[in-house]
Amino acid sequence: MNLKFKHLGLLACALCWAGLSLSAKVEKTCVYMFGFSASFTDSVAYVTDIQQLDSAYIDTKTDFLMDRVVYSDQLQTYLEAVNQARNAMCTVFYHTKKNKLQEEYEKIRKRYSSDEGMILKVLTDGGFKFRSPVYEPPAKPVYVDETPKATKKGKRKKAAADKEKK
Repeated sequence: MNLKFKHLGLLACALCWAGLSLSAKVEKTCVYMFGFSASFTDSVAYVTDIQQLDSAYIDTKTDFLMDRVVYSDQLQTYLEAVNQARNAMCTVFYHTKKNKLQEEYEKIRKRYSSDEGMILKVLTDGGFKFRSPVYEPPAKPVYVDETPKATKKGKRKKAAADKEKK
């Protein structure tokens, strides 16, 4: 019987440890990124140079860049303001290691440089820079059908307040 409790205790400890290790954290880290923009109505595509961001937030469990939409919106806003590139689809590529991102960068440049129907323009350092937004963790969702339950103490206070009003 005593051996059974030891096994159950070890199993419980292992499950707790596994649960803690699976929980994702968002960490501020250094990443390298470049942006790419293309439009279905235009033959010009844009690519930024590889930039280093010191304060980007990454989900440690999935290596997922938080606020990716903000970075692509920065590129789209810049292109609309400076180059009159409207309705462009913008995306960002990122990695924590520069050499891995460099390989992806070369693939994109090679693919669009070899296409005779496309013109690839590189946005250099002086023109466009990504800016790290202030990361705010998502709030816990509140559902409409969830109403807070009244406690006994709260009910007594409300009843006392109702008596005083009368």
